[in-house]
Amino acid sequence: MSMETNLKMVAEQYIVDKKGNPTAVILPIENFLSMLEEIEDYREIKKLSQSAEFIRLIRKGLNDVRLNKVSHWREVWDEL
Repeated sequence: MSMETNLKMVAEQYIVDKKGNPTAVILPIENFLSMLEEIEDYREIKKLSQSAEFIRLIRKGLNDVRLNKVSHWREVWDEL
């Protein structure tokens, strides 16, 4: 079994210090890249959710709900 095949079998490995405390993690590159994608998605969502336009649209939506100016999603879907 090659080292690469052996590493794929293990989801993650830990590097520990002399006392046995974990100090780092080794994980498959696919997992690492997926985590980077999720972090970038989170950053984009956070940035968008703090924008003035987003806040304005949320307030408008909440006001529409209070005024009962809403439609069931199926009605909207059928109109598309």
